[in-house]
Amino acid sequence: MAGESPPGFGPAPATGAALWALGFIAPVTASAFAVAWDPGAPPLVRAALLVSGIGGSLLVGWIGGRRILESLRTVTDLLGALREGDYGLRGHVRPGHDPLQGLIAGVNELSDELRHGRLVRTQASRFLAKTLVALHSAVIVVDGNGAIRLINPAARRLVGAERRAVVGLDPGTLGFAEAMAAADGSILSHRFAEANGRWAVRRATWYSDGRQHTLVLLHDLSAALGEEEHRAWQRLIRVLSHELNNSLAPIGSLADTLSRLLERHGAGIPQQELAAGLEAIARRSGSLARFVGGYGRLARLPPLSVQPFRLDIALSRMARLEQRVPVVVEGHDALVVDGDEDQLGQVFINLLRNAAEAALLTGGGVSINWYADAGEACVQVVDEGIGLPRSDSLFVPFFTTKQEGSGVGLTLVRLIIEAHGGSVGLADRTDVRGAIATVRLKLAS
Repeated sequence: MAGESPPGFGPAPATGAALWALGFIAPVTASAFAVAWDPGAPPLVRAALLVSGIGGSLLVGWIGGRRILESLRTVTDLLGALREGDYGLRGHVRPGHDPLQGLIAGVNELSDELRHGRLVRTQASRFLAKTLVALHSAVIVVDGNGAIRLINPAARRLVGAERRAVVGLDPGTLGFAEAMAAADGSILSHRFAEANGRWAVRRATWYSDGRQHTLVLLHDLSAALGEEEHRAWQRLIRVLSHELNNSLAPIGSLADTLSRLLERHGAGIPQQELAAGLEAIARRSGSLARFVGGYGRLARLPPLSVQPFRLDIALSRMARLEQRVPVVVEGHDALVVDGDEDQLGQVFINLLRNAAEAALLTGGGVSINWYADAGEACVQVVDEGIGLPRSDSLFVPFFTTKQEGSGVGLTLVRLIIEAHGGSVGLADRTDVRGAIATVRLKLAS
């Protein structure tokens, strides 16, 4: 509690020290006063008084010295035990106001605190050890010299070292070199001695006893990716089945109708009915071909070829390509981004084409603007069209509201922009009818 002092500290030790000093000098002082008080006393009496006073003081000093040495010896033994890690040894504290007894009590309290701290650390270490054993993710800890200091069973299983002593070895000798060099948050495709797959890498660095330690965790993504791939295939098959049935059923029905007409009329089949049937078959076949081609476009998206380029110049050039409606260029800022100019060009061509097609239905116009904002290039394509459809599936593959649309344009836009670390959004205008497409990309450093 505040204001209280442990034994041996505060006012009590000061009082004890004063009492010891008084006990040491009191006999000499008393005998000196007695001799001075009676100057006519015989010399032998005066000598006896002085000798008794000195002897009493020496006796008190000898007793006090022994107690001090015993207390110091006890403190020395306690400190030696603490130095050896023995926190169970306790010193006996005698009652009274001896300041050295307060020191012994303080060392006892220090032992209790150290023992409690070691108990807490031991419990935490046991909990951590059990957690690492239970983890299915591989965990490796290395020191500043690159030697393994901790490895859990999951990591041992990756390299077939369940029964080998590997602590102190270089992780590269076990096949962990690439994993130890991988950046935090990266995805590593690697074949270990006992497993092959993709691994999410997480790493942390800290210092203990002035030495650097690094922890690397490898989380196997194969199971999660396998489940997601399975669901993706299911969705793909459902979409393909639905679209193929929607196209093939009418084609089959029309072909059957034309076949019956031929059987009934022969060469005199009505040309108008024949042309209408063939036209319907051609239209449905074309829609099916565009649909299947859309899947091919998504699957064949090439890897990025990233290099810095002037985005504003590219946007001005693409705005001039749209001739169906006037496109007003409002941007003036010079913007440099790191990216694939060809793929980003396809993004803005798609957005301008969508804006123009919407504006054609209302006789409106299209504008494009760009500017720098908080380290990003912000590009807005604004139209005076019919606005966005009431749906949250605009970026879903093969969703379309156009009669001849394939439903892959906006999907490609999102895939390309997200591959560049940017974002894309669509919103209705609040001032007049129309829509706004907003793309944000990081500016080149």
